[in-house]
Amino acid sequence: MKTEGVGNKVMLIALLCAALALFLYIRPRLFAPDPPPNLLDRLPQSEIVGRYNLLDIARETNSLMFKNKIPFREYMTYDFILGQAKGVGIDIQSTGYFFSNGKDEWGTFVSVIDSSRIQNGLNRLEQYIHISDTIIYNRRVQKIKDLGLYIFYDKDYLLIYKGSKIKNRIGKAIFARLGDIENSWEKFLKNKVFKNEDIVLYSNSPRLKKFGLDYAMFAHDSDSLNIKLKTYLHSNKPLKIKEKTEGIAFERSKLSTKALEIHLDISEFKKDLKNPLYQWIVKIGKKVSFPTAAFFEAWDGDLCFQEGGTQFVNEEVVEMSYDEEFNPIEIRKTNKVAVSGYSLLFSVNEHGNKLVSALFAKGIVTKQGKYYHFLFSPPLNLNILPKSIAAYTAGRSPKVTTGSSCNGLWNYKGTDVLFHIDSLKKKEIYGSLEFEVASLLRKGKFKR
Repeated sequence: MKTEGVGNKVMLIALLCAALALFLYIRPRLFAPDPPPNLLDRLPQSEIVGRYNLLDIARETNSLMFKNKIPFREYMTYDFILGQAKGVGIDIQSTGYFFSNGKDEWGTFVSVIDSSRIQNGLNRLEQYIHISDTIIYNRRVQKIKDLGLYIFYDKDYLLIYKGSKIKNRIGKAIFARLGDIENSWEKFLKNKVFKNEDIVLYSNSPRLKKFGLDYAMFAHDSDSLNIKLKTYLHSNKPLKIKEKTEGIAFERSKLSTKALEIHLDISEFKKDLKNPLYQWIVKIGKKVSFPTAAFFEAWDGDLCFQEGGTQFVNEEVVEMSYDEEFNPIEIRKTNKVAVSGYSLLFSVNEHGNKLVSALFAKGIVTKQGKYYHFLFSPPLNLNILPKSIAAYTAGRSPKVTTGSSCNGLWNYKGTDVLFHIDSLKKKEIYGSLEFEVASLLRKGKFKR
């Protein structure tokens, strides 16, 4: 009996020891805090989101900065930015992220390697601009009132923000959980378009839906002379627009400040009256009573427009005078009047004359003497042919040639902005917008 009692005690002690060991083993797992979120989990939902690698941008734009003598270019070099960032504890070698509503709000998140240095950096900044404090969620937030900026940092990230939703943005950052990534960021980061670019912007704004687009993406590229904005547009439904191999066009004038040339196969597009882009064009046309349906029925996909330079047209002027007996008489004179150079050409099918009739009926095109006016255009010569319609201010038509690319030119305050449609696929459009940096410097105003 004594042996049996001792055995039971030993068994009980062994079970207690095993239970204690098991408890000690699983205790850290039962009561361990949730794993901390990463930077992506802290980013807020927004219409426009993007990423950037500041050091790579500095390296790429270095030749552009120095060739064009951009002010303070020595402060935008790779080495200077890296040294300054390390000095204030910011991990500038990691990817940064930004967001915006496209109007009055934007912000950026960057990683932090030593938060204890950030306040020293802000103290140095305060020598040049006033910085005040405010408290949000019991956290200290720096505010630069003159710029409308907020600065908030924690041990592993920093937020710079401008807008009216600072409490919401900081709340999302503070209370985020691991894997709690917002929908717009998840879609953007999974997308492989422009994956090797230094700065990429993504938008799935509801404002794109009226054009039939699901989302848009933009990326930056540059050399020593030009800056290029590469674009990508995506639709969930077929665009029903194709590229033409070639079509009629005017030879581009060197004096043009505005120009557009497109060659498209729209045979399927104009059949889809419920297409969001088609409906948007109709809506715009209604503002001036434009016969959009008649235009698409007649248009064969080629369009060329140019504006620039000066043309002189003969304009008849009627003046009132009096004869020798003081009876009122009309005196008709012809004056040469300077007008902006203007030319328009588009291809048509067998419904071209029907379109012209509709334009006259709606008052879009009017005739005065031997000249025509398209809404508020200068006096134009009109040339209607079986396969094309041309209008121009010059005495004779600009030289007609063939073209295949879809491109345009817009001179903005003296700077030529060029844009191209590089590729047009079933649901995708690749394009680019390019301008010369030197023309922005305005006669050396920004140089030193």
